[in-house]
Amino acid sequence: MNERKVAILTLSAALLVPVPRVLAAQIVSKIEAGQYTVSDGLLPTSAIRLAPTLQFEMPHATLTARGSAFVNEQSLQLADGIVTGTFTSPTVYGVRAEMIGNASRAIDERSLGTDQVDVQTRVHVLFHEHGGIWLGGGVARPWRVGVTSSADVTDAGAWTKVGDALAKFGTATFTATFTNFSFTKVASVDDSGSASLSCAASPAVPANVAANAMLSETAGSGPCERQSRFSDLEGSVHWEVGAIELTASSGYRFGDSYDVTPDSKRWTAGTATVWLNDRIAIIGGGGRQPALPLRGLPARSYGMAGLELAYWPISRGAVPVSLPHAILVRTFEMHALPSGAGMEKVIIHVGGVETVDVMGDFSDWSPLTLVRRGRDLWELSVPLSPGTHQINVRVDGGPWMPPPGIPTMHDNFGGDVGLIVVSAPEKPDKAIR
Repeated sequence: MNERKVAILTLSAALLVPVPRVLAAQIVSKIEAGQYTVSDGLLPTSAIRLAPTLQFEMPHATLTARGSAFVNEQSLQLADGIVTGTFTSPTVYGVRAEMIGNASRAIDERSLGTDQVDVQTRVHVLFHEHGGIWLGGGVARPWRVGVTSSADVTDAGAWTKVGDALAKFGTATFTATFTNFSFTKVASVDDSGSASLSCAASPAVPANVAANAMLSETAGSGPCERQSRFSDLEGSVHWEVGAIELTASSGYRFGDSYDVTPDSKRWTAGTATVWLNDRIAIIGGGGRQPALPLRGLPARSYGMAGLELAYWPISRGAVPVSLPHAILVRTFEMHALPSGAGMEKVIIHVGGVETVDVMGDFSDWSPLTLVRRGRDLWELSVPLSPGTHQINVRVDGGPWMPPPGIPTMHDNFGGDVGLIVVSAPEKPDKAIR
């Protein structure tokens, strides 16, 4: 147990160590720390929660590792971790494909542990910046839980975004998802959903055989199995206004009584985040979570409050797809570097995005990726000779557009391009002898 605690503390400290600036556009990290209260009969009623996250970003792929550890009375009570890889195709006529893979593990001090690997594909249809829909499916394989087969998972969803980042009331994103699970489950006399009773109700299993199966299970022999299926319908809203983010979700689970327990039929949860600056935020929230049969986790009520600390903050937003955020670029600036070597610093403010690129005649019209310097601040130094130059900007691989606040002109390809003027550096006065 001491090795686990040392490993968690080491990882948490490593995530807050500054990374080289050359990698800052690809690596972001954060850690949440605070008090966590839960009521599910397994975890302590109150514990300190540490939740580190590390993310590596590429133009069409993202690798994320995150975990959490609950410490009570100076001992580790529960730890879990998950590694997620997301691969996306370029957006063509508003359509893009996505593949998601996850590998997770949960470890409990009382020798309770679960593992799961799942893979899913999705197809998104985007309606500019206003919304979109997606349809997907995949398979999940859990271990060390009362599920004896791979689970078939299908999902569909829709989202829409209203408001403006610069408006008084900010922006709100509404998301609705429908997810269906199908798998083979071990009937157990300890199952709160009474799954074992379904063996007696099944025409393929006589009542006396089912009764013997339940009795034999208590003696250590194998129980009966049955096909389980349930569906989740969930809606959420994510509201951003200034330095405040509010997220609320509510859901309902459909299925037979032996697959859906009463404590997992309905759930509601909410989270509030207040950013003190671009690296520190106060987080609080709570609510109800349904049972997760594939992870072997029961339904639970929880409450939490703490801090989020980030060196290179992970961008905000709860929309499950990338948006063409170009119209959300708030400001664009260029400043000459004091070195006087013909270098200009490009400064762009845009929040809730993953990548920001510029290109122009100064780069031979090849994209240059800006470096994240804060929650909504992006910078890059580029060589620019005195004179007039053409420049365009894009975010999240969307369409190229002129930066805001500068003159534009039509190019030779039926589009628009921004114009910037770089002044010649002033020559220093010669010393008078």
